[in-house]
Amino acid sequence: MIGITCYLRIPCFIKIIEQGRLIHLMQEISALSSLSDSNPMMEYFRPRGKIVCVGKDLTTELQIIHEYLAPKNESRLPLLLLTTKNTPLNDICDQVVIFDSEKMLSQIYSILNSFFLIFIFNSSEEGVFNILGALLASIEFSGAIPIFIDTGAGLQPSQKEIFGECYFHYDFSVESGRLNFLILLDGIVSALTPFSGFGVTFTDLIQIFGNSKSMFYGVSSSEDLDIGIKDSIDQVGDKLVLALPEKLEVLGTIFFSVTSKKPLSLKKMSDVANRIINTFGKEFEIKFSNSIDSRLEGFNIVLILTDINPIEKIMHKSTATDFITSVIPSITSDETKSENKTIDSSFADSNEEDERFVVLNRIFSESEVYIFNDGGLPLFASHRPAGQEVCLYTGLFSAIQTMSSDLIGHTPDHLTAGDKRCVFISQIGPQDSQLRGVAICSSGSEKTARESLTASMNLVKELLKNGEPEYAVNDRIQGLLVKGYQNGSIDSILKASNFHAS
Repeated sequence: MIGITCYLRIPCFIKIIEQGRLIHLMQEISALSSLSDSNPMMEYFRPRGKIVCVGKDLTTELQIIHEYLAPKNESRLPLLLLTTKNTPLNDICDQVVIFDSEKMLSQIYSILNSFFLIFIFNSSEEGVFNILGALLASIEFSGAIPIFIDTGAGLQPSQKEIFGECYFHYDFSVESGRLNFLILLDGIVSALTPFSGFGVTFTDLIQIFGNSKSMFYGVSSSEDLDIGIKDSIDQVGDKLVLALPEKLEVLGTIFFSVTSKKPLSLKKMSDVANRIINTFGKEFEIKFSNSIDSRLEGFNIVLILTDINPIEKIMHKSTATDFITSVIPSITSDETKSENKTIDSSFADSNEEDERFVVLNRIFSESEVYIFNDGGLPLFASHRPAGQEVCLYTGLFSAIQTMSSDLIGHTPDHLTAGDKRCVFISQIGPQDSQLRGVAICSSGSEKTARESLTASMNLVKELLKNGEPEYAVNDRIQGLLVKGYQNGSIDSILKASNFHAS
């Protein structure tokens, strides 16, 4: 029998579940977990992530996390405390579990049932290493991805091996350690629970943090974005200099998170992406996340270089894998798009952009063409749709295609909307990325619209194949077409694509 007492924080009272009842409840949940193996939709009810504090005295950590989570409302993660003693901190935790650390915690699986588990602990606390070892054993086959943040003096190299690469260390005995801890936590939580801004997909996060064999990270905070980027790059660079060659060889992707008061424009994202590419090389794939915090005056930055792995090798349960690769991406993209209408604001009042769209309207006189990625980010837009932001518009079509794929098993090739026709296209881009497009035209112009759409898709794929970051593709193609139209070379630019221009 495992000695576990669980306190659940409920608005007006704390409910205490006795030991026998808790184990019975765990058995019921375990049965539900087995049921999910044959029913992937059961995974919908699985939390996306949890913050799990482990230890006897984490008062400072819990207070900082509580203050950070309090204003987040819809985008917050549950906060769980696992401890070996009674604590007066029940009011700032969603759940408190008291357990016997001397025994294997096999039954605790149901409590830790989540896609991501962010473990926070103080390595200076006696016995915490053994507790974490037991926890790792209890979730080994649950499909959960653990991330460890150490707020103590740090672990020995031999001890770190048990945690893998997703081990982050920020010493709470110094003020800078507490600040950097909060920046890192915010970067991860904001990416896991996108509520505003521009985020990466949930699938990306699983590939970034799951089964990582090499990871280098840096965090920074500054009132100036460029200074903050430089600081985080310098931190990563210092670690890369000391890294073993085998650690460098597997690196393939960059997770870059910026928390700011206002959304970054696509132009600014492109500039940042280019700066990172110029620093680390074009072989890296950049995963960009921009979350919004109205209380922040400057910029908080998280920069992580790591490898990526197939989801099938990370998530051991096949049903969970199926669920993640189908339902989760559409949910994530919908959440991300909720505030994306503000991202493409850098050109809103620009005469240069107005002139650019005048020329593009002449090139695409019989159809409106939009190419976008799986999250709705515009990779090319021939028009500015009725004053709407392009991100919002392409997000709508991305949602239509995703919903169609989920419900009937394939994306539509056309759609009728009043007197308009929408012609769709879906293709695989570089590194197996999903590219989507739509051309809007009048009835009878479907053939021309499809040719325009195919030609535009070919241009997008060519730029991506040559290493152009997604955030820069739209601006690059628009500029290329306008310049070609003005100097008379538009036909030669698009000849290979069998492009129809009037």
